[in-house]
Amino acid sequence: MTRLRRLLLLWIAVAGTLAVWAATATPSSAHGTSGGGSGGGTTGTPSISLSPASLDFGSQENGTTSAAQTITATNTGTANLFFNNVAESGSFNLDYTIVNDGCIGLTLAPGQSCQTAVTFSPDNTGAMPDNIVFTDNAVNSPQSVPITGTGTGAPTPLAINNQFYACSGGVCDITDNDPGIVNNFYSTSFLAQGGAPPYTWSSSQVPSGMTLHGTGLILGDPTTLGTPTFQVTVTDAQGHTATGTYSLPTTNPPASAPPGCATYPTVTEPLTGPAISGTTPSGSATANQTHDSGCGGYSLLTAKVSNVNLPDGTVLWVTLDFNPVGEITLSHGSGTMATYNMGNFAVSMDAVRIFNSLPDQSPFQQILIGGSFR
Repeated sequence: MTRLRRLLLLWIAVAGTLAVWAATATPSSAHGTSGGGSGGGTTGTPSISLSPASLDFGSQENGTTSAAQTITATNTGTANLFFNNVAESGSFNLDYTIVNDGCIGLTLAPGQSCQTAVTFSPDNTGAMPDNIVFTDNAVNSPQSVPITGTGTGAPTPLAINNQFYACSGGVCDITDNDPGIVNNFYSTSFLAQGGAPPYTWSSSQVPSGMTLHGTGLILGDPTTLGTPTFQVTVTDAQGHTATGTYSLPTTNPPASAPPGCATYPTVTEPLTGPAISGTTPSGSATANQTHDSGCGGYSLLTAKVSNVNLPDGTVLWVTLDFNPVGEITLSHGSGTMATYNMGNFAVSMDAVRIFNSLPDQSPFQQILIGGSFR
């Protein structure tokens, strides 16, 4: 599993938009034209209809899996509809699985449809409300379909879910053997299962430069070079606890492109989005690739925003193709993200998205997006 996919699954699990990237199904009618992250036709307006309006899986024995239920998304507008993402959303996202997604990455012409199939596999007992969230280029994006199911049988004990980490000798590497860069933004999210949700996370000492939220989201710029270890404890609603030991390996930034290797250019994309309380936000994202080449090196990414009509001190979340790359703290509607080292990565058809809060807060919605870098 790539670091991009792993990080996406982890941090979006807390936000409630656990993504499934493998789009294998075809739409119920002919494919529309392929599209990029900004999607859509040149005229008209895309619109979306979701059917049914909700899913109810009823009672399901703990540890078993239900039959799949399907949500059909139809473009009822007058321009192409592009799906950036379809994901579970809520506290029980590990209990629901998108098993067949024919919408992610798809462009629908007006009148066309696609389907998303979901199963319910409760890991505990009781009601488990959640949502399936569709992120697209329609004006009211994202849209949600409420889902629910009830787990029955004997409850399972509280445990930390380490499926996305590399564990050995009682210590789990939260980078999954893909060390981060020291003094560079990094984030992931701890996950739990069993017990009695909701869960609260704590730690007596996380690596220097990092912050652990009670939701399990850990983020920051790790300042310690090497492999620091730390313990994390999860507590459920009944006071039961589980503790694990983790490491956050970091390396030095990569060297610049070797002499004689042609480097890539600096590229900038404008950021745009719908008005917030009557004010239209704007911004830009810049990828400085002058130290990067096919022979190695590194690229630097930053983003800035203005006219964002949200309170001073609001922390925005910045992603590159949904991979978290930094934060922006607003002051008088403006702010700039700290430079992010992308390593030996040259942007190409990659989109920067900015959200209105950290992913473990609500509401969590995309407010700005750039056209794909070229």
